[in-house]
Amino acid sequence: MTVRTAAVRGPVSEREEACSKHQPKAGGVLNEREALAVSFAERIALDPHTVDDAFYASLKKVFSEEEIIEMVFACGIFNWGNKFNITLKMDSTEESEYPTDMAYRQEKIAG
Repeated sequence: MTVRTAAVRGPVSEREEACSKHQPKAGGVLNEREALAVSFAERIALDPHTVDDAFYASLKKVFSEEEIIEMVFACGIFNWGNKFNITLKMDSTEESEYPTDMAYRQEKIAG
C-alpha cells in the first residue's frame, strides 16, 4: 500500500485498494484511464517487455503521446526511488508519524 498522510488516508483507501490489484480493470472505483495507467505502471515496474504493441494501442485510445511519455518518466523516477530506498534499507525516523523498523525481503542470488 501507498503511504499517505493521516489527513487523507481514509478518503483514498477505496481507490488505493483498487489500484493495488494486479492489472485492475475499469469499472466500480477506477475509470478506464485510471485502470490502464495503473496496469501500465505495473507492467513497467515488473517487466517493461510486457508493454507490447497491443497494450500500447489500448493506451493510445485514451492517452495522448505526451501523457504516455509523462507516465513512463514518472514510473521510471518512482522505480528508481524504490530501488534506492530498498538497497539502502531506508526507514522512517522516530519523529515520523509512520512506523519504524521497515521490513525488507532478503533474497540470495543462485549460483
